[in-house]
Amino acid sequence: MSEFDHLIDRTGLHSVKQAYTPPIIGESGHVSMWGAEFEYPTAPFVIEEIVKWAKTGLYAYTVDDEDFRDRVRQWMHLHRGWEIENDWIVPVYGITSSIATTMRICTNPGDGIIGLTPGYHMYWNAIELSDRRKVASRLLYRDGQYFVDWEDLESKMADPENKMLIMCNPHNPLGKVFTEQEISRIADMASRCGIIIYNDEIFAECLYPGVTLTTFNQAAGNDLRVITATSLGKWLSFTGTNQANLIIPDGELRDKFLAERDREFYGSMNPMMIPAYRAAYTREGADWLSELMNYIKGNYELVDTFFKQNIPSFKAVKPQGTFILWVDARDFCADENKLNDFLINKAFFHVDPGSTYGGDEGFFRMALSIPREELNKNLHSLKFAMDQLY
Repeated sequence: MSEFDHLIDRTGLHSVKQAYTPPIIGESGHVSMWGAEFEYPTAPFVIEEIVKWAKTGLYAYTVDDEDFRDRVRQWMHLHRGWEIENDWIVPVYGITSSIATTMRICTNPGDGIIGLTPGYHMYWNAIELSDRRKVASRLLYRDGQYFVDWEDLESKMADPENKMLIMCNPHNPLGKVFTEQEISRIADMASRCGIIIYNDEIFAECLYPGVTLTTFNQAAGNDLRVITATSLGKWLSFTGTNQANLIIPDGELRDKFLAERDREFYGSMNPMMIPAYRAAYTREGADWLSELMNYIKGNYELVDTFFKQNIPSFKAVKPQGTFILWVDARDFCADENKLNDFLINKAFFHVDPGSTYGGDEGFFRMALSIPREELNKNLHSLKFAMDQLY
């Protein structure tokens, strides 16, 4: 039995996911697949290190010292083959808040911020709350996969009123890992058009077996004005700690970011993150990650095969990364309200509506980070509800 087969109990944990799960899902005995969190505990060796630290009884202001930075640098070398310097590492209070900080130092109110759609909705929220304009470049959907609309993206990057591009790689919610060629082409366009890139790689560890990821500085060098965000948030389910590390090779951009971050009264590292990184950014962490992504791949294959054999009107968009899955259910129902009502109230199948991410009606996002037995149970509940319609 895999450690990923152990279902965690969210009762009493003040979980956002539990708060957003309709009561009928819990009452039916099914597990929600809404959100992008684990339904099993994180790595046991990470838990052990945090518990050991917690027992010291000291949770005071904590320094991100050279030992911490060495670990981040070594992990980037080990996991991504990316050679960085300690000085490039900038700890922050989470990725979305650092996007807002980046907009304040690199753009003015009213400037356009480009994002690819479908895309993570919190980027758009940050743009609106920062009094900037959302500029969407829609990805093209062909033959069950998504592709960059190069003509559209280049025209928007060339517009002098647009100043910044927000990327997510691997992509949320599509699971797409952009190829080295795609990254290089976007980098070249950004350089020519004077565009700052904010590159969110929170899912960068979550690659399917055999898939590799190229980050922007690897493709275009360290002169490219890009801020890359990294975190334990997804691959260890640490999103609630609100901590991330930015990697900013450009010295002028880094100094501007640090000045703005500190003006916002940045205090210190979350003390519990020091032992978490100490345990995670290791060979043991890499081995555990490999086991995780093999399990996720197995869950994807279960869903894909189940849909093809039992519910052909649902089509899984094949991911290369993340532990989420984008599903095209338009052949079944292209009316989002009716689809959601059916999924929740008839099938007890709780997922994220596609419109949340700027997707077309009839799409939805589901988490694959769920014990396989529970996933199988949810799929059969979906099939049973479908069978009742005919």
